[in-house]
Amino acid sequence: MKKLFQIIPLLLLFSWVSLSPVTSVYAEGENDTENKEIDISITPTDTLFEVSNMKPGDWAPRTITVKNIGSKDFEYQMQLQNSGDEKLFNELLLEIKANDEQLYQDKLANFKSLPIRKLATGNEENLEVTIRFPEHLGNEFQALQSSFAFTFTAQGNESEPVQEEIIGQISSLGSPMSPGGPILPDSSTNLINYLLLCGALVVGGIVMVIIIYYRKLRLVQ
Repeated sequence: MKKLFQIIPLLLLFSWVSLSPVTSVYAEGENDTENKEIDISITPTDTLFEVSNMKPGDWAPRTITVKNIGSKDFEYQMQLQNSGDEKLFNELLLEIKANDEQLYQDKLANFKSLPIRKLATGNEENLEVTIRFPEHLGNEFQALQSSFAFTFTAQGNESEPVQEEIIGQISSLGSPMSPGGPILPDSSTNLINYLLLCGALVVGGIVMVIIIYYRKLRLVQ
């Protein structure tokens, strides 16, 4: 039994040594984020619009919260890129407001970018974004889908630009929703899998040591 208690601490030590590089890298990544001079945060983080069965006369309002989470003031721009079919995309209407100020009101396809906006460190602002399905569109616009992405670029004096992206997807009446925008990576999946694997190996090693010990104990008896 003494040998068993001597081996278990060794297994736990091996587990700690195996996991410490991963946790250290993860912590360093968090520190890098905290120490950035220019850093922008967008809420929601990935998908802004995911609207199905939209029909003429419908509209979809959303709010984008832009935050300056860096240590310095920056200027940012908002741009739009089509990533799907153009037929419906070319007809949808887009409205953007900030603090009751009308920033844009025209077709979605005509939007290039917002005028440069300034945001002080620690501050945030809300952009009220609305997509409208024009009432005059006929049956030829049924069962269509439009996919697009808004890209936010923040930049300060003598610093590299930082970008964040948020996607949108609009399906007209009769069209099933399907993945049309860019697929965002899940950066946490590999870390979680690695931690689970290490934990399983440690537990499995302890169980094997216990089984071997009791088998030897029976043979001795």
